[in-house]
Amino acid sequence: MKRMCLIILASIALSVFAFGQSWAGSVDKLIDKLVEKKILTRSEATELINQMQAEEEKEKKEVAVVVKEAPKTFEIPKWVENTKVKGDIRVRYETQDTNGDTNPNRNRERVRLRLGVETKINEQWVTGVGFASGDDKNPRSVDQTFTDNSDSKDIWLDYVYAQYTPVAWVSIIAGKFKNPIWKTEQLMWDSDINPEGIAANIKFEPVKNVELFANIAGFSLDEFSTKANDPYLIAFQPGVNLKLPGGMYLKVAGTYYDFNYVDGNNWTASYGSGLTKNSNTQDAANNWIYDYDSFAGDIEFGMTKIPGPISYAAVFGQYVHAIDVNDNNDGWLAGLKFGDKDIKDLGDWQLSYNYRRLERDAWPDFLPCSTAYNGYTNIKGHNAYAGFGIYKNVYLSLTYWDFRHIERTKDDRQDVLQADLNVQF
Repeated sequence: MKRMCLIILASIALSVFAFGQSWAGSVDKLIDKLVEKKILTRSEATELINQMQAEEEKEKKEVAVVVKEAPKTFEIPKWVENTKVKGDIRVRYETQDTNGDTNPNRNRERVRLRLGVETKINEQWVTGVGFASGDDKNPRSVDQTFTDNSDSKDIWLDYVYAQYTPVAWVSIIAGKFKNPIWKTEQLMWDSDINPEGIAANIKFEPVKNVELFANIAGFSLDEFSTKANDPYLIAFQPGVNLKLPGGMYLKVAGTYYDFNYVDGNNWTASYGSGLTKNSNTQDAANNWIYDYDSFAGDIEFGMTKIPGPISYAAVFGQYVHAIDVNDNNDGWLAGLKFGDKDIKDLGDWQLSYNYRRLERDAWPDFLPCSTAYNGYTNIKGHNAYAGFGIYKNVYLSLTYWDFRHIERTKDDRQDVLQADLNVQF
């Protein structure tokens, strides 16, 4: 009988361990009742209770060990916690009219997707990878045109890089990355171009409100399997950013561009504009005849604490001079912008305007903004922009381009109007 009772109590004890402490009081009462019925002696009951308590403590310790070890087994790596995802979507309607040609006005709808992931590996290393819509043969555009009966659109590797920051004032980046050269506008560089190579940024503040910086870069321009000399570019840009009283600032930089093995090649013909004969000078075989080594300068003066509806305003300019070209070798841009510095929320707005003149051989014609007369050089004209926030991270914008060739034999004015819906995330 006693053996049966012990078996029953052992089973109950297991139930206590399985279902929690709420059963423990009932087991104690049951043991007391068995002692009262003289089925168990008091010493046997005490011994049984002690054994049950010992087993319970052992179980608690085992559970505690499992709980303690579990976070180590399923812990999320730090690099995952330090990963950021960002991007934007743009839907555009565009109309283009060029005088003097035989084509009708062009009207098209376009879409752009950009998606990027940045991971902070540790205190000194950051990696990034980005994908975008567009065309692998045109580094100056990531737009996709609505065409071909709603065909699927391509996605390409837009950038991929590793960045090393050995000390707070120096960073080195290698791979395919956002252009590190500071610029106020797109006179010389289309904003969609992500150069390939290596670059370093140096930035420090010797005295309060005075920031000195320098960008040094080496960009690969192409690779030939049948030639020994591949074209490349070395750029050096020193600059200063002054924080002035009353929320004003002045930022100035000069850049020297050293192009190598550009002359004698026509390797950019697939997306350059030289073959139009309205842009860079070429020989009879459509090869570039200049290397386009250049000096360039950028300047911007702004105010960020203006009372009233206009909280921000700035004037800016760019200049470029090709030093190995004898004629038609200058380019410049001047403009202003005002409103809000960034459009992020409902009611934010900004207006801007610039005028530019880029002579035929002032700069390689495969690099300037692709919308300014198809990205040609030998152009001059106006560019106006208006943007307005309609929700948080959602805004509408209108951009107008009015350009002509500087050297021309007829009226070849080109007008482009772009209406955009922009969504950022």
